[in-house]
Amino acid sequence: MDKEQEKFKRVMRMSKIEVPFEDFEQRVMQRIVRVEKAKMGALSNKKCAIAFFLLGTICGMILNNYLLAKIQVIDIAADYKNYIGIFCQLVFAVLICFFCLQLWRLIAIQRYKSSH
Repeated sequence: MDKEQEKFKRVMRMSKIEVPFEDFEQRVMQRIVRVEKAKMGALSNKKCAIAFFLLGTICGMILNNYLLAKIQVIDIAADYKNYIGIFCQLVFAVLICFFCLQLWRLIAIQRYKSSH
């Protein structure tokens, strides 16, 4: 029985983990807290990004319609009016697509981080 207890004690001593620093556990816990705060901040950023995207889209549509109305009043050839109008709408559409792509990437990053 004593031999078995001695073997058990040796095995238990071998399984003892040496912590590299005295405040190792505290550092790990602080790091976990920082990561959790960052996740909450990212969720807030995602909500703000969606809200400002929608606000920007609405303001862009209003501005685009205003510019098109002003272009129609200007005294230039009809062809130039059409080209300028198409250019304004094309720029708006490209910007909307670019910001949709950025918003999509932000949401994909959030999903990836939350799953891992």
